[in-house]
Amino acid sequence: MRSGLARMVSGALAAILLLTAAVAAATLWSDRRDRVRNESDMATGGLGARAIPIMIANGCSGCHTIPGVPGAQGQVGPRLDSSLADRVFIGGVLANNPENLIRWIRAAREINPHTAMPSTGITEQQARDIAAYLYALK
Repeated sequence: MRSGLARMVSGALAAILLLTAAVAAATLWSDRRDRVRNESDMATGGLGARAIPIMIANGCSGCHTIPGVPGAQGQVGPRLDSSLADRVFIGGVLANNPENLIRWIRAAREINPHTAMPSTGITEQQARDIAAYLYALK
């Protein structure tokens, strides 16, 4: 009887330890994700939380695959995922930094008339919000 009780207690303790570890890992992951979002928002002057409706309304998902954006499985333009932050160039011509990404999102054809990327004509703030979202995907 005692060994059965000992096994039950041991199993319960193991379950509690696993649950505690899972909660701690989730908290650390959430804290890291929040920190990256805040850094992206500050670097771009945007608010990534506003970006998804802007991207949907402006057809970004028709050309790009973008994590977290419903229906964004486009194959025309490059994937806009965690690799964006590591790329050297935007559109093959601009150094990858927040100001250049914002310029590219708004007026790509003014920068490179031969690009397939349209000039969206969205506001600077909307472009900042999209840039914040995209940089936070790292």
